[in-house]
Amino acid sequence: MTTTLRRDANMCEACGNKPKYVDPSGMQHSYCGRSCARTMVGKAASECSLKGCSNPGNAFNGFCSVDHAKQGSAVSPPSASPGPKTQPQTHNHNGTGRTKPKPPLDIVHLSEIPSSTTVWREFVREWNSKWLSQEGSALVEKLYEISYPTSISDAQDKYLQGTQATGQARILRTFHASQCICDMGTKGPMLCKWNSCGICNVVGSAFKGVAFGVQYNTGRQGKGLYSSRNPASADRLATSCLSSPYRVVIACDVVLPQNLDKSTSVVAGDRVVVRVSEAIIPRFVVMYTKQT
Repeated sequence: MTTTLRRDANMCEACGNKPKYVDPSGMQHSYCGRSCARTMVGKAASECSLKGCSNPGNAFNGFCSVDHAKQGSAVSPPSASPGPKTQPQTHNHNGTGRTKPKPPLDIVHLSEIPSSTTVWREFVREWNSKWLSQEGSALVEKLYEISYPTSISDAQDKYLQGTQATGQARILRTFHASQCICDMGTKGPMLCKWNSCGICNVVGSAFKGVAFGVQYNTGRQGKGLYSSRNPASADRLATSCLSSPYRVVIACDVVLPQNLDKSTSVVAGDRVVVRVSEAIIPRFVVMYTKQT
């Protein structure tokens, strides 16, 4: 007779000896602490797919950056390529040949916002007005704007339209924080491939997955995607790696129906919880330092 030992679901998934960490919001994490989380990060992602580049972190469809993704997409396999300078041809209704444009890359794109722009100034103004804490303020150091491919943005738009069809929808600016395993902000606007990185997994999947491949967070409001209207509240859940000088949160837009239903969305104090990823849209990655 074979005996199968089952690990307690409430025990750390790394050491199995200590209970999983439960943060002040009631959210249960996968590990007992930062040390165990780091032991489960695993090996780094493979090198950039562009020939000659050895940069790690292939967050852009196998490439390390948008530029390398564009360069790589321009190189077709020899068997499928009619030649280095030949474009596939199509015809209009008159039979005239024309060059068929290449489809856009289906990637998530991060753009750094300069501090001299209106977008930066308006965001910082909003950040300062929403940061409510007796422990000091927070200085925005870097700001990355998030752009999603059509497949994701269309699904988000469809959800908004569906919500508006049942009454006037509300859109709230909220902030989501988690452990940031990578050194976000120190090497340009890039996403890492660490399974444990709560920031890059959320941004890269548009909340279809959080850290460790989990689909939802679990907290006092049950399974859902949690964020806060006050960035200082979200900050209590932020953990950054030792190689980064920044703390990191994601600024989001949350779509709420006119009449709240706890099966789809909950507002409890400054905490906002939604049940589907299309209802919470990552807009910016914010790197900041706390001022006391």
